[in-house]
Order: sequence, then C-alpha cells, then structure tokens
Amino acid sequence: MNANRALLFATVLLVFCGCSMFDGAGPSTTPEPKRLPDQREFGGDVLIPREMDIQKEASYVTQRGGIQAGLLRLYGRVDSKSLLRYFQNNMTAEGWRLVTRYQSPHSLLIFEKENRMAVIAVEDSTFQTFADVWVVPRNDSFDYEPKK
Repeated sequence: MNANRALLFATVLLVFCGCSMFDGAGPSTTPEPKRLPDQREFGGDVLIPREMDIQKEASYVTQRGGIQAGLLRLYGRVDSKSLLRYFQNNMTAEGWRLVTRYQSPHSLLIFEKENRMAVIAVEDSTFQTFADVWVVPRNDSFDYEPKK
C-alpha cells in the first residue's frame, strides 16, 4: 500500500510541476493594447495629443471656403513643457513655420502656413494643463456666430 501511495504522490507532484512549467514559458499570446492615435483637427494638419481632452462646450470650429478655423480648448494631465515640445515638433512636421515662441507658466506658440495662422496658448496649472489652439485665416476676417 505504501508503494501505491508513493506512486500516486509522485504522479500528482509531476502533474503540478509540469503544469507550472508552462506558466510563462513562452511568449505571451495576449496582444498588447494599441495606443490610440493622436487626433487630427483643422483639416488634418493640426495634431492634438491623445492625452488631452477637448472641452466641447468651450470649443468651436467652422468652415468657409475650404478653410477650417476656430478654437479648440484642451485639458489634460500632461507636463506643459512636454506639450509645448509636442506642438512645436508636430506643427513643423505638418508644414507649419514657427513664427514666435514665449515660454512661461502661460506659454505661447505662433505658427503660420500658407493662408492660415495658428496660435497655441498653454497654461500650466496645479493638477492639469490647459491649451487653447486657435487656427484662423491669414489677412482675412472670419466671423463666427454661435447657434442660438
């Protein structure tokens, strides 16, 4: 009887040890979650980082003559210096030319491209960073009246 118990114990031990060897033995078959793409606005050449949310009730974008113009008010938990670098790198990559830059707790970037200007104001707050992204026609007026 002791031999049967020893054989049973050895079999159970081998099964448990064998199963534990397969845990994490090979590459994970669970795909890594894909990062969401950045959002393209104002006709596709202004990238908004996925970490920033658009405050819809304070934003408005309109179109006239094939040009989209308006304001996007953004907020998110990002570093303001990193956000300024993001806009500077991506705007120039999309063909915008940096006109001027002012960096402080209330920073400003101004870009131009063909017949448009983009003004990006970034405010660093205690818990969040806020950004206003304006895109307007150059040398033209563009009036917007909100719907009532």
